Amino acid sequence: MSEPCEALSITGIILAGGQSSRMGRDKALLPVPGEPALTFVTHLACLLADHCQETLLVARDQYQAQAYQPHLPSSIQVFTDQVANVGPLMGLYSGLSAIHTSHALVAAVDMPFLQPALLNFLLSQARSDTVTMPRVAGQEQVLLAIYPRAILPLIEQRLREGRRDPRSLLQLAHVHLLEEGQLRAVDPQLRSFININTPEEFSRYQP
Repeated sequence: MSEPCEALSITGIILAGGQSSRMGRDKALLPVPGEPALTFVTHLACLLADHCQETLLVARDQYQAQAYQPHLPSSIQVFTDQVANVGPLMGLYSGLSAIHTSHALVAAVDMPFLQPALLNFLLSQARSDTVTMPRVAGQEQVLLAIYPRAILPLIEQRLREGRRDPRSLLQLAHVHLLEEGQLRAVDPQLRSFININTPEEFSRYQP
């Protein structure tokens, strides 16, 4: 297995193209628990911009992109899915197709507790042609991982096969897994991996 490569150039990609159907309103525009002046998308954009050479956001369509634009720093580019309503694998494909770096640190927009220390650790573990991915409670965290741009042909193959979930890439790609013990050393409560999907979950984390 290849060793971590500190010289890699990495773009931050925020995947924000979901329907938010379980929430009933756009999750990206919810206020961060404990920081009501910050939306999820603003917080995540600023966080990734602090850690990556460039940052971009992938929205579902132009309507969604226009809704997010006022909430983003001017340096954040916004792209849309190349084909609408295909799912997160298309969002990943669209984002990786747009980057100018060799790798992307990919995060879903509904992770408002992403910790800077966890991001630093992920970035320190990046490898040249390998997906670097946390595994929590036995589940690979496909929407908080580092993907090489070189994986695009594999994504194209999966899309042609009708697949929509980034998890389907794990059967084809080289993956360097980061286990819970490593992750807890920098994020003891694993708060970085909390997803907010429903009104009940959103209420649970209010101060």
